[in-house]
Amino acid sequence: MSSPYPSNRTDPHQRSTAPGSTSPTAPKRVAVLVDEVAENEAAANPLAAPVQSTACIIDALKALGHDPVELALLPERTDEWLSQLISGDFHLAFNLCETVGGRSDAEHLTAAAVELLALPMTGAKSGTLLLCLDKDRCSAILRTHGIPVPDWKLIFAEDSPPFDWGRFPAIVKPVAEDASNGVHSSSVVRSRDQLPEAVERVQQAWGKALIQEFIEGREINLAIVGRHLLPPSEIDFSSLPEGSPPIVSFEAKWTTGSPEDLGTRPVCPASLDPDRAEQLQRLAARAWQLMDGSGYARVDVRLTRTGQPYIIDVNPNPDLSPDAGIARQALSAGWTYDDLIAQIVASSFPSQNGELAKDWVFMPPLDTNGRAH
Repeated sequence: MSSPYPSNRTDPHQRSTAPGSTSPTAPKRVAVLVDEVAENEAAANPLAAPVQSTACIIDALKALGHDPVELALLPERTDEWLSQLISGDFHLAFNLCETVGGRSDAEHLTAAAVELLALPMTGAKSGTLLLCLDKDRCSAILRTHGIPVPDWKLIFAEDSPPFDWGRFPAIVKPVAEDASNGVHSSSVVRSRDQLPEAVERVQQAWGKALIQEFIEGREINLAIVGRHLLPPSEIDFSSLPEGSPPIVSFEAKWTTGSPEDLGTRPVCPASLDPDRAEQLQRLAARAWQLMDGSGYARVDVRLTRTGQPYIIDVNPNPDLSPDAGIARQALSAGWTYDDLIAQIVASSFPSQNGELAKDWVFMPPLDTNGRAH
């Protein structure tokens, strides 16, 4: 069966020579895929950080010489959305759907539909999205291949206390959610007595829960774009309210101006010596490979007091807002926001992008004068 898309696609690496100019070899028409429910929820809550800064991404695509067209997906209008995607003469899908109908467990379906249509797409494949969302399976694969992850236990909806768990402190979270959904200060428990209540809260809202060993040390974020490993960033927890556990909770991530938001300050680049930074970048890259990762990702690592790294999360298609972590790390490496979007577009064509393990590019942070450290 032949693809319904134009066959005259050319090299996406050609950059526009000036904002607004059009490169004759770049994809000219881009379907920007968003979940209409999530976009409406973000627009309706001015105190919450946006799920995606769709308008900024569209502006960047235009500045790079592309012709972006926003396609909003609603579950009850899937046929209409697919028809637009097929008939729109698109060269590329820029996938911003972190949910479908507001549900994160359906995130992979958008990517799967694009894959069935054989249309190049930004970000991770559907299988990677599905696998990384399930923290139980993701941790099992990483540990099988020798990647250090915290101990964990899966608790089903019908399970009741006492739970066979004895490592404290621990953190209790939904097994298949992202964006810190279900993660609050009360999610961190320090004794067996606190465990049943924390598990029950997750069971009531999500069914299955994950109990995970809580690593209390530094939190380092590793960003990957195509084959580029961006400078590590760190979360500074020192300004959290007294007694708050050092975590990036739901409030910290999504409630702008809250004590949790103000108390989780990103520091980019992280204060790491170059050898240590490269070690963590390689660890993140290996984890991303094991998830069959492509496109762009953020891998979160915790360091124990003795410096032992543990991967706590692998996040495909992280937030691309201009003030989000991956944009901050890109800026630290000398990329503008438009550069970041251009690299994400280029990584959508891995056969042309040389996206192989031996081709990893370590991006050192630049100093204030634009020089690499």
